[in-house]
Amino acid sequence: MSEPTTNQRQPAIPGLEVEATAVVGIGLGLTGLALGLRPRLAPVALALTALTAALFRNPRRVPPDEPRTIFAVADGQVQGVREVYEHRFVHSDCLRLTTVVSPLDVPICRAPVAGHVVYLEQLMGDHRPLRDPHAPERNQRLYIGLETVWGPILLAIIASPLGRWLRCETTQGAMLNAGARIASIRFGGQVDLYIQRDVLEPLVAPGARTLAGRSRLGTVVV
Repeated sequence: MSEPTTNQRQPAIPGLEVEATAVVGIGLGLTGLALGLRPRLAPVALALTALTAALFRNPRRVPPDEPRTIFAVADGQVQGVREVYEHRFVHSDCLRLTTVVSPLDVPICRAPVAGHVVYLEQLMGDHRPLRDPHAPERNQRLYIGLETVWGPILLAIIASPLGRWLRCETTQGAMLNAGARIASIRFGGQVDLYIQRDVLEPLVAPGARTLAGRSRLGTVVV
């Protein structure tokens, strides 16, 4: 099965974002210059180039063909699974599955399930630490509401104090396959997935590591 696609330009360097091409090119050029002028600085330039390239990783992800599975939205660590009332889009008692994305995790967010984008809102905001209980409602954030065959899902992608590059990569009205790219958030953040409480049987617990478009968060039971 091929990877779900969007209208993104194809990268010149496989496994990296399009933006990484210029970064890697400049870094390698500086490394070569350092080798000629100050060889001791060449390893530093090369290490910085490698670190920068790591922040633009774009690994190929193909979700299994499991229509009743909810897949991870982002690479990171599950922080919690809680029951809450979601008032913005779902308007129902929900399970909120929270994943924390570290600055070194792959920054690409993916659709957890096939669905229709019917709600889209991006808000600027503060730069509070994610441990601040007000951060999810005050920091820069992106909301994506999906209508699926069995009900609505809301995704909240929240920037950390460092993760100020939050980019939406989908559009209102788009039809998405599971695993399709929907956003990117560099240098860390938090992703909250809201789904009606009686719809999902969770398969993860706090502390679990996730891969966007690959890890199973839960199974639809309706």
